[in-house]
Amino acid sequence: MKQTASLTYPFRRFWTTLPFHGLRVPIRGAHVSKPVWKHVWRGDYEWPELRALSALMRPQDRVLELGLGMGLVSGVMARRHPAARFVSYEANPDMRPAIERLHQANGITNVEVRSAIVAPLDQGATRRFRLHRHFTESSLVAASADMAEVDVPVHDPAAVMAEVRPDLLVCDIEGAEEELIPILPMAGLRAAVIELHPHIVSRTGMARIFDAFLDAGLVPVVEQSFETVVAFERVDAP
Repeated sequence: MKQTASLTYPFRRFWTTLPFHGLRVPIRGAHVSKPVWKHVWRGDYEWPELRALSALMRPQDRVLELGLGMGLVSGVMARRHPAARFVSYEANPDMRPAIERLHQANGITNVEVRSAIVAPLDQGATRRFRLHRHFTESSLVAASADMAEVDVPVHDPAAVMAEVRPDLLVCDIEGAEEELIPILPMAGLRAAVIELHPHIVSRTGMARIFDAFLDAGLVPVVEQSFETVVAFERVDAP
């Protein structure tokens, strides 16, 4: 009989790692809240992103990941595709040690972590990043931060795209997609998986995001999109 998370959750204090789609995930640390622990335990943490990436990613892809979080999404895909290269941005400096522990525990060497954000430079070379006690709600733009604010370096979108030359874009940046995606050069992208945040992004902002992908020749992949995660893939002209 399959056990439920509610039955096993009290015993989490005895565990140091959890299995997750081929990874061993270190679970010691303030960032692993009860909801995060339960989703990792059940195997459905960031499930829509993983489903879309499993369908769209190719073995030797160059991947630009914006919003690394705990590192589980790129960690799973990097283990599946050891010839792929990931350049992953995470603005929250508190997450870096957890990401490094995850990579070390799983022998992941094809993910380059950058502690910065990719954003327009019109507001300066650094931006204020708002930290939340639940790291998944920390954001450049959300007003719900309940901890400190930190200055993080800003990397120019055009320069990053020219350097990385990604085949695939993964984006989960808690509302900052509204200002980034419409100005992001996407001519070389084959596919993208983006989590949208309708509680932060306006309807007008959503329209600009979809228009930007469509203008770049990337159309929604309906069968690989779920909840607020939308997959896009290039449609080549005949």
